[in-house]
Amino acid sequence: MLEGCVENLRITYLADEGLFPYSSRIGGDPFVNDYRCPEAQRYTVNTLLGLVEAARAGIGDFSLDDVRAMVDAFVRLHGSRLSSEADVGLLILLLVEVGREGADVLAAVDRLRSALGRSGPSAFDMQDLGWIIWGASAAARHDIPGAAEVGHRAVELVKREFVEDGSGMPRHRTARYRRNVVSFGSYTYFLRAMHEAARVFDDRAAAGLYERGVRRALGLQGPLGEWPWLMDVRTGRAFDVYPVFSVHQDSMAMLFLLPALDADVPGVADSIRRSLDWVFGENELGIEFYRQDPFFAYRSIERADRAPRLRRYLRSLSYGVTRRPGSFGSANVRLNDECRSYHLGWILYAWASRVGPAPVT
Repeated sequence: MLEGCVENLRITYLADEGLFPYSSRIGGDPFVNDYRCPEAQRYTVNTLLGLVEAARAGIGDFSLDDVRAMVDAFVRLHGSRLSSEADVGLLILLLVEVGREGADVLAAVDRLRSALGRSGPSAFDMQDLGWIIWGASAAARHDIPGAAEVGHRAVELVKREFVEDGSGMPRHRTARYRRNVVSFGSYTYFLRAMHEAARVFDDRAAAGLYERGVRRALGLQGPLGEWPWLMDVRTGRAFDVYPVFSVHQDSMAMLFLLPALDADVPGVADSIRRSLDWVFGENELGIEFYRQDPFFAYRSIERADRAPRLRRYLRSLSYGVTRRPGSFGSANVRLNDECRSYHLGWILYAWASRVGPAPVT
């Protein structure tokens, strides 16, 4: 599976633009790829992080020097055009991972310090802050000037403005809209950020939020092992299961579950098994999410709704504290058969160092 991810990414890499696709579908030669969406820049950073781990583990045919050259091309073509502080935070993580600790990292750290200094909490969402903390933590481990300051400020902002005291869960935003809602993706990055802050800054409060958050997450997992999409932070319960994203099942959940597994947290090993079983066919459609020759990973099982965003918002408004995951009745669902490059990147990032051959440098 990991070799297949590398194979797919070699096929879809657009060298002239230094990008991996925003979206791919079966067809063409062998895929139809879309590089036009601005999120292709973000997805490329994700994907390169995964390729770093694959190269280190000797999986596939990218060497570390190959990946470093791709990182250099991305920074040259896109580094100054990143519009999101979240992307800058993840780029810092990538640059540190490939040993690029010079002017580009210093400039990125300075940009984050300025953003945190001039903007209030409403300027950020939880994913922004999660990636800022993650990148700053990595830079601080390598004694990059200013990185520890950025990390501490972002962690304190999360604790002060984003965490719901009752549940210990983070809000996606502090503004009224979505104040009481968090997606599984934002929750994942919150947990990973708290893990990194605890590890690098010896922040015991962050460690407590991570440990409590992992226990809360285990209770959110559905009967088939699925991770729900939206949760109410006041009650700590899911109110909308769909879409169920395969990237959550096979890799993003592992960003907080695998460190908990290493710490022997009860219930985590079973949670990982159930999460993976879902993508290998034990889901409501009974399908495996991966195709071979060449490798391809389907995106999600989603509701067959018209205006899905509006319907999700209406469900959030009608949610009551007595509701439970799956209580909206049997949904009419379908497969989303596209593939996103960052999914393959997260698979490699989560698993390459654990199941690959002996690491190389």
